[in-house]
Amino acid sequence: MYGIPELQLPTGWAFEWDEGPTGFGNQAWDVWVRPETRVLPYFQLPEGERDYFILDGDYTIKIFKGNGAISFRLFQELNLGPGTYLFRVRAYPDLVEGYQNGQKIFAGDPLAGEIRFIAPGGGTAWFPVPAFGVWNTLEHTFTITEPQTVYYGIGVRGRYALQNDGWFFDNWELLKLE
Repeated sequence: MYGIPELQLPTGWAFEWDEGPTGFGNQAWDVWVRPETRVLPYFQLPEGERDYFILDGDYTIKIFKGNGAISFRLFQELNLGPGTYLFRVRAYPDLVEGYQNGQKIFAGDPLAGEIRFIAPGGGTAWFPVPAFGVWNTLEHTFTITEPQTVYYGIGVRGRYALQNDGWFFDNWELLKLE
């Protein structure tokens, strides 16, 4: 994206991020920074991490920044017909505040990782991801009454400048229910 090697995206998706004060404090680290985004094939992950970070297939999306607060949106434009749709996202928040004896210590504050759905009808408000260091399946249902081009995706924010503010995404679905 923009010729920046560390901004890789899956085909057909758009990416935006925030930079500047987070609004959550006035310390030097309370500043949004541009994350890196990678579309990683399994062979570029350490062998011991492949089963953690890839749910299905050969690729995963990793969006991250070390020691920086991040806020970003990953979304797509799509033409949809009338109906009710289920948007299912699988996210692995790798939100590490430190390491002890080679083991990750995940962030203790639930507000360290938040997501919101971007969807017709306004999507959702921000909500804490249920658990860090595991795959979370998150769902949002929306209805449209006439054919239209819609934007759907997610917003993510990691409020704190964690040692690793990392997010993995894999195996998303947009299913028509009716």
